[in-house]
Amino acid sequence: MPAEIQQPLAVLFTLPDGIIHHGVLHDLPNQHLAADLAVGLVAATHPHGPIRTRSVARQYMTTMRRMARDLDAWGVTGGLADLTPATLVQYWLTCDYHRERRIRVVLNAFQEAAGGLDPGICRHLAGRRINKVEKSRPNQPYSDGEWRRLEVSCTDQIAAASRTHRQALEAAGRGADPSVHGVTFDNLAWLWLHAGPAEARRAVEQFGSGAGVDRAQFTAVEAALFPASQTAFAYLTLFAMRTGIVPDGIDALRLDNITRTSANTVLLSYRKGRTGDEALNLPRDAVRLLDRWLEQSAQLRDHAGDLADRVWIYVGRDGLGRGQGRIFDRPRSQRQRRAWMESSGVLGDDGQPLPVHGGRVRATYHHRRDRTTWTGRTTIDPNHSARVEGDHYLSSHTPAQLDALEGVIEQAQGDVRRKAAPPVVISSEDAAAFASDFPRLVGDAGLDAAAIKALLSGEQDMFVAACASPLNGPHAPAGTLCPARPWVCLLCPLSAFAPRHLPNLLRLKEYFSRQAQQMTTAQFLRIFGPYTARLEEDILPRFGPAAIEAATRQSTETAAFLPLHLEEQPQ
Repeated sequence: MPAEIQQPLAVLFTLPDGIIHHGVLHDLPNQHLAADLAVGLVAATHPHGPIRTRSVARQYMTTMRRMARDLDAWGVTGGLADLTPATLVQYWLTCDYHRERRIRVVLNAFQEAAGGLDPGICRHLAGRRINKVEKSRPNQPYSDGEWRRLEVSCTDQIAAASRTHRQALEAAGRGADPSVHGVTFDNLAWLWLHAGPAEARRAVEQFGSGAGVDRAQFTAVEAALFPASQTAFAYLTLFAMRTGIVPDGIDALRLDNITRTSANTVLLSYRKGRTGDEALNLPRDAVRLLDRWLEQSAQLRDHAGDLADRVWIYVGRDGLGRGQGRIFDRPRSQRQRRAWMESSGVLGDDGQPLPVHGGRVRATYHHRRDRTTWTGRTTIDPNHSARVEGDHYLSSHTPAQLDALEGVIEQAQGDVRRKAAPPVVISSEDAAAFASDFPRLVGDAGLDAAAIKALLSGEQDMFVAACASPLNGPHAPAGTLCPARPWVCLLCPLSAFAPRHLPNLLRLKEYFSRQAQQMTTAQFLRIFGPYTARLEEDILPRFGPAAIEAATRQSTETAAFLPLHLEEQPQ
């Protein structure tokens, strides 16, 4: 093994915010593999990879440490260059989607930085992932009983902390320097208030042994004067219950996120991780709660240093923080949630301790807000009908837009009516017989004797049919030649089909057959379905078999001579 990897391995993630996150791999059994993983982790850090924050760096470290231990338990030796595709795929089959994704990122980064991976592994890295993302389940809201018990517990804890805080402030107002006037509760409260928790502890330790100071005594003073993690957690949870802001938006609040718009209103700016910056005009009860918290934490904020601009600051004590008397700003860790759940005694509907989950709190807030505005009616105003409600509240159409919508509806209804009319198939070139057989077409098109003769003689043929009025069709403005495609004539109310049109009708039928082979059934039926039905079921059967056979013999031309656009031509 090279000498450099015999030294304790440490991974330093230089993150975009300038913070260097430290991770260790020196305790892993296979140090050769650990060294390669360290190279991949560093290479996958911003700006070359997705490791951009401390939380993401911790996730990658956990995954890589677990991979190293699991492969060692399988008897795998050597580094990443000695790893076989079969072993890696077998290990991926034991992973979930996210672990496989992190491993792929680190292996890709290692290959780019150092190289040496098996070609089979490189092909797997460039291919599709083995594990699929599991469908996430939405957070289930708390029941009414759970929500009420959680709110009562937070309110009671906040009230008790506020009461002891006021008493400690009154005691500090009566006290003086304990090194001069003796150790009493009032004097210790004075010291903690003026020196802060860290300095006060150091001062007490200097003169405490000779003055008979009990550690429990100054711990009680500190707990009464400055908020603890459980108090901050109760405030934070109740604030989330009254605002519905996402957990990450509440945890990272700063004082400059709070904008006072009046004495009783607050505009709160926060960041939602998946979307970005958002703002909320806080409800009145949330404003009162926020004011109460800022008042209770004001004395601690004077001694918080760099954390003074954070909203949720507290003093760590009794194992709930990372050190006695130290100031922190994140009261919603897993350990703190478990400690609060055990100490509060709040039970769920199942009789078990109720876990406090930020996502469920937010889901319950929106669920309850939606129910508070629901009256069981489908209309807003009981004096309005459902149609009036829809016109007034569910749309914003102008009178001109309403007229246009009614015009579209009328046109659609006219199209349906015209398509239901039978086709005009003529076998005689006598104008009088035509006028008596098709009075509907004569009346709708306003045909006179001259127009009927032009229609029957072929002067107004439109490839597959004769048009009763080419300049006044339903598919173009009046006075404009109809631009419709050849098959549109099959459903046009102005079309008249004569035996001379049979060759072109048969060509059109062949064109439909080719399109049916090139398109899916759904596409063909959507585009050509009505026209095919009209041609094969209504028009062609009205001509005799002899006429169709004669037209088939005459139709020796290909469908390329159909008047089609370039994109409609056969390939």
